Amino acid sequence: MATEQNLVDILSSVVDDSIVLRSNQVAALDPGWDADNNGAQVAVRPRNTAEVSEVLKACNQHEVSVVTHGGRTGLAGAATTVPGQVIMLTDNLEGGIELDPLERVAVVSAAVTQQAVQEAAAEHGLALGLDTASRGSATVGGMISTNAGGMAAFRFGMMRQRLLGIEAVLADGSIISDLTRVSKANEGYDLKQLLCGAEGTLGVVTKAVIKLEDAEPQSQTVLLAIPGAAAALNLMRAVQKTGGLLLCEMMWNGYATAVAKGAGLQKTLAFCPDAPAFLVIETSLDEDSVLEIFAPFFESGDIIDAVLAKSDSESADMWRVREDSQAGFRQLLNPMLFDISIPLGQLDSYMLGLEKRLDGMRGDIELQVLAHLGDGNVHLSMGRQEPWSDVEMDELCKAVEHGVKSMGGAISAEHGIGTAKLDTFNRNTNAASLAAMRAIKAALDPKGILNPGKVLSAQNH
Repeated sequence: MATEQNLVDILSSVVDDSIVLRSNQVAALDPGWDADNNGAQVAVRPRNTAEVSEVLKACNQHEVSVVTHGGRTGLAGAATTVPGQVIMLTDNLEGGIELDPLERVAVVSAAVTQQAVQEAAAEHGLALGLDTASRGSATVGGMISTNAGGMAAFRFGMMRQRLLGIEAVLADGSIISDLTRVSKANEGYDLKQLLCGAEGTLGVVTKAVIKLEDAEPQSQTVLLAIPGAAAALNLMRAVQKTGGLLLCEMMWNGYATAVAKGAGLQKTLAFCPDAPAFLVIETSLDEDSVLEIFAPFFESGDIIDAVLAKSDSESADMWRVREDSQAGFRQLLNPMLFDISIPLGQLDSYMLGLEKRLDGMRGDIELQVLAHLGDGNVHLSMGRQEPWSDVEMDELCKAVEHGVKSMGGAISAEHGIGTAKLDTFNRNTNAASLAAMRAIKAALDPKGILNPGKVLSAQNH
């Protein structure tokens, strides 16, 4: 394993020493979600694509592995590092945002945050078409590398559908530059889609062209207390048929009450605190239309009670109950996180089956569940007083993934594989698909220097 000084010497031979960070400087960085992100002793903060190229060329020559860091908001362990590796920090990359309101595209540096793109687009009456709770820190490069989704994905797609062009550096330092600004570009293999969702294992994204959408019209926020997923789907479809559905998020009681308690928002749920679940809907419909659409659902029992936001602050509080997931997560002991997609028609039956499987496990398991209802993306957080043994963690993973693939779902919806889901990924992925992925990895990164041990486990490299 290369020593800290070896790595510093390698990097300083190709870029200015002022952008090479030693162990004390790396330790001072905010690690983000996972403390192991700062496990490496050395980092480099390139200023442009050319410097990224020189760093990768040198690291490839010396067979030093490189792990790229964006905003460090990932939840699957894709940014974790160990001594002997180099962290590639992308927060200093030049480029900013070049936005064309006529074309409705933005050419963006990988260092730019989601929120910065959203704000720049809003100045022209446009929107990114993608929104996540970590908007203030998640970077464009990281969102591409993890194929970010979020709350609006059911309308505008995930990052794959937002991405028109890309600039990236491969393991040997060669630069792919395809900053296409049009939707119709049928020119051979779509390399940008290989890099999108690859979690930094195939290349380092430095710039991208992103498709924008028209900004949302003035909206209404409604918080509904409901009996379950079937009712939520009925309500969502009713609003969707009008063309006025902007966002639709479902929270089971365990999640909503934990977040409300942790964030001091109990008053937001006070209208029906014991409801089995809650649905928060953002709609472009006016208040009278909202009331007219929902009236029959009170009679059918699909709505137990409901509150229409009367101010921006009330709307913000409703969305904080949905978005401040860490306020609930912090209350869990020995927490475990899962991120899956379930076909909408099977959401209720999946949840009932999962609860039965969890009841059969040792310990009193606390379950917090929320869903991007429009696309069936379910986020599960679980905890209990007793630490999980390795056998129990494996049992828990199998309980969550049970039946997901056979029903046409996905064992990782938007958080990726990283290190956290390697075993689950291997269990649930076709052997031919794994072989094809190994072949792609071997072709683009033959020495395996880019984020080794992530997405594809060691035996799958």
